Amino acid sequence: MREVGTFSPFRHGFNVIRPQQRIGVVLIILAVLLGSMLAPSLAQLGARHATTLDALSKHPLFFHGKQVIIHADVIGDGPLAYLVGDTNRVLLLDVTPPPEGLREHMEVVGVFYDVGRLEPDDPRAAGQPFERLSQSLLNRPWPGVGQLSVLIGESSRATTESTDVTLRTLVLAPSKFVAQGVTVTGRFRGRNLYGDLPESPSKSRYDFVLVSAEAAVWIVGREPKGDGFDLDVQARTDTGRWLDVTGEVRLVNGMVLIEPGSITLADPPDRLVRPDTPVEVRRLPQPEVIFSAPLDGDVDVPPDTTVRIQFSRDMTENSFTSQINVYYANEASTDVEQMALTDFEVEYLGRNRVLQIRFVEELDPYRTLSVDLLDGITASDGVPIKPWTLSFFVGG
Repeated sequence: MREVGTFSPFRHGFNVIRPQQRIGVVLIILAVLLGSMLAPSLAQLGARHATTLDALSKHPLFFHGKQVIIHADVIGDGPLAYLVGDTNRVLLLDVTPPPEGLREHMEVVGVFYDVGRLEPDDPRAAGQPFERLSQSLLNRPWPGVGQLSVLIGESSRATTESTDVTLRTLVLAPSKFVAQGVTVTGRFRGRNLYGDLPESPSKSRYDFVLVSAEAAVWIVGREPKGDGFDLDVQARTDTGRWLDVTGEVRLVNGMVLIEPGSITLADPPDRLVRPDTPVEVRRLPQPEVIFSAPLDGDVDVPPDTTVRIQFSRDMTENSFTSQINVYYANEASTDVEQMALTDFEVEYLGRNRVLQIRFVEELDPYRTLSVDLLDGITASDGVPIKPWTLSFFVGG
């Protein structure tokens, strides 16, 4: 299988929020402060993610509901505060804005929400002024997906300059290091086996994630092996090893990549537990289909169509082999194998988590075609998908 193109029906833009009305905004801020004292916890927080505004804009679904740490300029717009970058900004709640016209470069820890992905009665929205903000800023009762991005601040402080190059300083301010050579130390996490980053850059089949504390980067284009070690990007048993990586920094789609010149074994930091302590295994949600083209139940589908199926998580490319049935349904025979089509090609586009099924010959018109995904198909950490079926009617 090889990646030959891109397909991303779920790629959402990151709309810049600009106040259109200021009437009642002061009351909103008072409600924010009151809500922060009375509301229950906004999220069941897992690991904290060091990131950037650019990464939030390009991967809002990944960061939605997660605790993040960001270094960015904060500005005041009336009584509201915003985190601002070169081309985007995020509304910042529970943080006092600087005086009008001033910028403060701050480190902010908080929970990120694309509010349109929440329902108004979601417990995470309880006590928060999301409805009033939407009405004031967007002139609508509740925002759509991508229309209102909010960081609920938990702590903030002025940033301090650091001359040390670590994974954390690299991820929080990657533009300072682009096209430069760096040496960083981190723990091998395989091919994103623990969901540390939103997607794969698909530079090579050896790409792997390197993690230290709250920061994660992709190491691309070189096998994780060297003197005394040979690590498998698909094996969780290898993810306790620590590596020193020297290479050049790149930025791709909001993610930090390092193209290594050398990879060597490293000792874990002194603050960590003994090396023989078992690595905690965090089981991620079961993968599922989030989009298909054609849609299930579509009619008048062109006979030369290509089926595209997008998944919620990175999938194991080899697991699709012999785990896909394609057949004409509603026939006299009920034996799937007898009705099965064999003249099709399967290709997994890892960057977009999309499976493409191309047919060698045009489909028969006026027949119902079904595509079965079997439970042998797995995510990158081995969690199987539930069996799933897509059916559509081929037009003339």
